[in-house]
Amino acid sequence: MNIATLKVYGDDDALADVRDGLPVEPDSDWKKGDVRPDGRVRIDSGFYVNLAAETDPAMLIKQVHGFLTECQARGIDFNAAPIAAELRIAYTAGAAAAGVPSLDFSLAELNLLIEMGITLSITS
Repeated sequence: MNIATLKVYGDDDALADVRDGLPVEPDSDWKKGDVRPDGRVRIDSGFYVNLAAETDPAMLIKQVHGFLTECQARGIDFNAAPIAAELRIAYTAGAAAAGVPSLDFSLAELNLLIEMGITLSITS
C-alpha cells in the first residue's frame, strides 16, 4: 500500500488560516509543547492530512495532484515564513513478481509543489 500524507507545521495563526481553507479536515494535529511519541517536546504546532492510500502508484499521484490543485484554487500557499509543508509518500515496491512499479511525477506536479512551497519526502 502506498500512502500520501501532507504535514503542515509552524505558527498557530498561520496554521489556522491554512486549516480554514483546506478542502478536507486534518486527520490529526498537535500543539506546541505536546510530547511526541519518542518523548521529545514539540517545538511547533501542526497537523496531518491523509491524502491517499492506494496500491496503484499512478492513482496515488492522481489523488495527490487533485488535492493540491484544489488547495491552489482556494488560494492556499505554504510559502509563508511562519509555516512549512511536506508531502510525505510511503511507497511500497510490492512483490517482485508484479514487476517494478514506479512513482512518476510529471513536471507540472513537481512545479505545483514548488509553487505552493511544499517539500517532498518519499520513503519505502
